[in-house]
Amino acid sequence: MATVLEFINNNGLVSTLIAALVIAAAGGAWKWWHDRKDSQTIYNFLLNSKSCTDFTFRSTEAISSHTKIPEKRVAELCSKHPKIRRNENEKQSWTLVA
Repeated sequence: MATVLEFINNNGLVSTLIAALVIAAAGGAWKWWHDRKDSQTIYNFLLNSKSCTDFTFRSTEAISSHTKIPEKRVAELCSKHPKIRRNENEKQSWTLVA
């Protein structure tokens, strides 16, 4: 183990590659957590909206306005969420999968 650490410390290229991998992994983990948090916020809004109002579909603009998440990000996260479906007639409206 000591020889491996010594090799890493003495080789600038290897040290740089390892640092880049650690930074990339941390960035990926942060993005995953942030996407998950925002997706859950959107899902909870749609769930509350469905139970408290007569709206079946909610527009990207309405979701963005209530959740304070930008419209582009709302559309991206809704399109990836397994429990959220896009309206086939109005492209920028979303509902929960039954």
